[in-house]
Amino acid sequence: MHKKKAKKNFFKKPVLFIHGYAGNRFSFGLMIRRFEKKNWGLKAAVIKVSADGKIKVQGNPAIKGALVQVLFEDNRAALDEQVTWLKDILKKLAEDYALKDVVVVAHSMGAVSVLNYLTRYGDKKALPLVSKLVTLGAPYNDVEPGKTAKKIERSPLSAQGPLYPSAGYQRLKRWRMKISPQTKFLNIIGDTGVGQSDGAVSISSARSLRYLLDKRVYNEIIVTGKKATHRRLHENHVVDLKIKKFLSQK
Repeated sequence: MHKKKAKKNFFKKPVLFIHGYAGNRFSFGLMIRRFEKKNWGLKAAVIKVSADGKIKVQGNPAIKGALVQVLFEDNRAALDEQVTWLKDILKKLAEDYALKDVVVVAHSMGAVSVLNYLTRYGDKKALPLVSKLVTLGAPYNDVEPGKTAKKIERSPLSAQGPLYPSAGYQRLKRWRMKISPQTKFLNIIGDTGVGQSDGAVSISSARSLRYLLDKRVYNEIIVTGKKATHRRLHENHVVDLKIKKFLSQK
């Protein structure tokens, strides 16, 4: 007897995966592979950005169910540089592949870079709309959002937001009106149960995103347990299912 083929349940829009500080092809590689096995999409393209900002696209990011891995050769670049590279990537997707709408899954500093991109270019009609953004373990109110410090940065919250907003957070707040009102967010936060953090990013820093957005476009999930650590959030099957549900909604 032939095995019955699993029904394809592809995401309707191309999904870009953005790694964090010091990330590489392994950062989202296993998640992409799991998504393929579950018939949620196909690894259709890899976009590589050289240290001097040159973009090379391998494959076709415009096919149905495209899962697209973005890799920065200089994986420790400054946030502003990453923002410029993201803009150039999306410009290329618009001009060379006629893409008008994408979704993004980003980890750690990669998520902070994507949010900064949205506060600068989110309202540009010539660039594809980022209709959904999934963020994993994102340090929105850390002084240095990329580097892992020996001591986790705490950022106590009030009803209005962080009591001690970092310079980067203040900049996000100042330019948040440029984020398209069509962009919806899923903020996935890790809680290992020890110290109110995922082991690298405090819950309060990650949760700071909610104070920048309209509550109608903001969704938040806290994942707990041994697989809720900063480096294992993208290896967590609960996270997979939460992403699938969010990206499948209208």
